[in-house]
Amino acid sequence: MKIKLILGTLCLVGLVGKVDAGVKLVGKPAPLFTAQIVCPDGSVRDFNLKEYIGNKIVLYFYPMDDTPGCTKQAECFCKNMSRLEAEDIILLGVSCDSVNSHMKFQKKYSLPYPLISDSRLKRTISKMYGADGFLFAKRKTYLINTKGIVFKVFEHITIENQIDDILNAFKAEKRK
Repeated sequence: MKIKLILGTLCLVGLVGKVDAGVKLVGKPAPLFTAQIVCPDGSVRDFNLKEYIGNKIVLYFYPMDDTPGCTKQAECFCKNMSRLEAEDIILLGVSCDSVNSHMKFQKKYSLPYPLISDSRLKRTISKMYGADGFLFAKRKTYLINTKGIVFKVFEHITIENQIDDILNAFKAEKRK
């Protein structure tokens, strides 16, 4: 637990990775990937982002399951899930944790959205999105429109404001 606390603290302080790599994706098609996903019912299945294109998607990367900052962010999403669902927004969480770790995290906090496992060794998804850090994914949020285009990247997350920021960004995108 001490190791997770230390690693989680390093993430919060921002001591890992590049700062603006994700912004380069704005206006471009979301990088497609396949991975294992832990569903809210605890089942594990293969996931392909391509199957979700046509929907409004929030793809949020977080450093590590069950660390203070990541838990706070997950709980914020939980409390506000109905607001996202009311706008037909699909929420997907991504970290480099294993499927087993995701299963424990999801069960412990009753997370009502899927968690995607990005292999800790390869971190392929995190690298494609510019969310890879030294040891784990950085906390970043990518908004993908119904055409599959990344239209907004939140590089610096204010957890308390993230839901309003996401909803406002989707509303602004709709007006374009």
